[in-house]
Amino acid sequence: MAKAHRLGGWMTRFKRCIDVEAGAAVSGKVIIETERFDATSDYAQKAEWIRDAVGRLEKEAGNATARKVMQACGMKCCGPTQQKRGRQLMAESKSVQELLARLNERGIGGGRLKLKDGSTIVGGYDWCYCGRVKQTQQPFPTDTYCHCSAGWYQSLFEAAFGKPVKVKLKQSIVQGADRCEFEIEFG
Repeated sequence: MAKAHRLGGWMTRFKRCIDVEAGAAVSGKVIIETERFDATSDYAQKAEWIRDAVGRLEKEAGNATARKVMQACGMKCCGPTQQKRGRQLMAESKSVQELLARLNERGIGGGRLKLKDGSTIVGGYDWCYCGRVKQTQQPFPTDTYCHCSAGWYQSLFEAAFGKPVKVKLKQSIVQGADRCEFEIEFG
């Protein structure tokens, strides 16, 4: 009888998010061949496993649910420490512009956050921050994986503002764009 493979930190979070958003039957079809992911230190190979897993997730759960899974992963990735920092910086700021300046000074959220209008923030990254996929050898065919970053922004700004926000992914590096772009609606 084969010994069950134990999942690591990120993989466990990914599986739990799939379980919540799509069900255990779907995660059982997505989280496969994890030894291939864990056995390598080559991040291009890890990115290949993730690209394949996201494809399986989209096939099994549909694109909308797959995006919800990745957004949930990102919300968990922006944990209590970053949320606390967002609340603290907002409390120290007299305006949204001042909050964004403080976040930018610290490089939080990509370091280039700006107010687009009274209720929308534009931000993004000039390079992929995700160590699991940034060394991909080929672009991802969809933007699903990058909804993880949308979830990260959502978690940060919901903590800072104390209310729900909506995050739209406009473009992503792992899909071949020069940079990642997001819009955060908080109004």
